[in-house]
Amino acid sequence: MKPPAIDQLVYECMFPKPKATDPQSFQALLQRQLVPEVRLETQAFYGHLSSQEAKYPGLDYSYQPHRVRLSRYQWHRRLFRAFDNLGLTKSEIASLTKWEGTRWAKERFEREQGIVIRDTTSDGIGPWVPPEMRVTLAPQAQRADVEEMEDIQEAAETEENENEMDEDGDESDVELQSVGIELNERLRAAVAQREAGNSATVMDEEWEQWLKDAVEAGGLPFLSSTLSPNAHIPGTRP
Repeated sequence: MKPPAIDQLVYECMFPKPKATDPQSFQALLQRQLVPEVRLETQAFYGHLSSQEAKYPGLDYSYQPHRVRLSRYQWHRRLFRAFDNLGLTKSEIASLTKWEGTRWAKERFEREQGIVIRDTTSDGIGPWVPPEMRVTLAPQAQRADVEEMEDIQEAAETEENENEMDEDGDESDVELQSVGIELNERLRAAVAQREAGNSATVMDEEWEQWLKDAVEAGGLPFLSSTLSPNAHIPGTRP
């Protein structure tokens, strides 16, 4: 008696009691679920589908790193679970996985075209070297790196200090320009006269007139709106 085909065994393992909404055969599962997931993974891994490598990624369903990548998708997780439950060998898995994106598709394309699609996955990654065989940097090189970093840090600190000095100078100029020095001196002199007992001393006619106009015009919102322009304001005429 001929044993059931591998695809039938896998399908029955994945769908012991298929529902009406489930794929009704392994081929239906392949077209509706597995191939779209392969395309999603290829797009996510390469970022495009324009190169030959992206079109023929050569996914090996017995190779653990490839299985990890594909296991992110629901139907591939169930597929690999069925492989493990059935105890399929690498040869049996290879004889089954003959669809878009697999190792079988890549090897067939290479044979037909007479080319070899180079795998660029490991480009830029050097060979792994055991820790005990790794060459450490020479002490001189390490000291040079430290000195270079110190020079860079000192230059940055110097530039920062110069910027702070420039900012302080700018702020001082603004302060000098914004303070009414002459008015301030007149007011301080008038206060000194009043403290000396001369209560008839006028603080400053121009300042008092400005204050009165500002109150009447509502230009001092922090003062009470009921404040009369003729009210006694400390520092003005008694």
